[in-house]
Amino acid sequence: MDLSTPTAPGEFLPSGTAAPRVLVVTFNRLVPADQGNARRIMQLVRLYKSRGFEVDLLYHNEEGFDPALSHALAAEFGRVNVVRSRAPKHILPGHVCRIVDWYDRGLEAAARDMHRLRGYSVVHVNYVWYSPLLEQFGSDVVKVLDTHDIFGERREKYTAAGMKPQWFSTTYADEDVAIRRADAALAIQKEEAAELAGRGHRNILYLPYVEPALRPFDAPDGSRPLTFGYLGSGNDWNILSMAEFLSRLQARGVPFPHPIVVAGGVCRHVREGAGVIKLGFVQELHTFYDAIDIAINPMVGGTGLKIKTVEPLCYGKPVLTTLPGAQGLTHLWTLPMFDSVEAMTDYMFDGFPARGADELVAQLTALAAGTRRALDAEYDGQVDRLFRWLSTRV
Repeated sequence: MDLSTPTAPGEFLPSGTAAPRVLVVTFNRLVPADQGNARRIMQLVRLYKSRGFEVDLLYHNEEGFDPALSHALAAEFGRVNVVRSRAPKHILPGHVCRIVDWYDRGLEAAARDMHRLRGYSVVHVNYVWYSPLLEQFGSDVVKVLDTHDIFGERREKYTAAGMKPQWFSTTYADEDVAIRRADAALAIQKEEAAELAGRGHRNILYLPYVEPALRPFDAPDGSRPLTFGYLGSGNDWNILSMAEFLSRLQARGVPFPHPIVVAGGVCRHVREGAGVIKLGFVQELHTFYDAIDIAINPMVGGTGLKIKTVEPLCYGKPVLTTLPGAQGLTHLWTLPMFDSVEAMTDYMFDGFPARGADELVAQLTALAAGTRRALDAEYDGQVDRLFRWLSTRV
């Protein structure tokens, strides 16, 4: 799959006309794209560019701004406008967040000024609490909302796991109003698209997260010990999941016979243990994936698509995951999935002794390649669907 080549070259760029423009609005620090949500946004930026759009950025600065970021954004986008965030972000009792309390009206003048100067065909906002900004644009501008996740009653998933709710959770009613502001709302999971459609929305487009394949699916050559790996940020779900995973490994009473490499912000919360190697933050993803043979994602819960489950397939690595880690992917997934972390660790101990696991590793590598092909086929079809729809509006 080549994301740099449009499926319909010139579809949005008739002869003799200027490139149509997209305004992307986000609070995320996009370079380097070291968080899943930033990588999702850059996926869409590349898609728009590949279809002949010029892409501008309105950065709602909540994650810092410095000369290095300024230079990187200037190289990536046609125009960049940075607005310091003054969103109050109140959280009401019961961990209820109202969109009006998370929306920053200070974005409106900047968005209007950019539109007056640049004349956008599409405005693309990320997360439902940015949807009020869509009302600053007329009916001649296509309005796209990338939901990233379902935030209606999201807090319930935390409380069900015995965790304190974090970040944004709103009511279904508030979320529904936000989605209706858009001409199209993107869902990153097929199940989320179905849920939103079941709530009466008819503007939902399913677009999964897939990145270009960067490494072939080759089984390890045996030149190093078979190595497992986990890459994740330091969010609550990742911390809880890795704590459960390592606890289950240690509960077996004997050391797991293969090294486990852990990278990303979660390292600050992972206790030392035999066979656990903590890399910390990695500047380049290939540094991590080139150091492992099999990726793991022992998720115990969470919301949204687990990018850490898809990403290893870009680097030619098979993935072992629990069912929560495969949420949104189960209809295509041919690799093993486990209904609990305990079942996953049992599989690892039983299937990967100190020696003699070559055949199983080769089988997993072949299954990973097949899963990647299935993901690519679905992704290409959904991308074509999105841009066929967009071609009728621009």
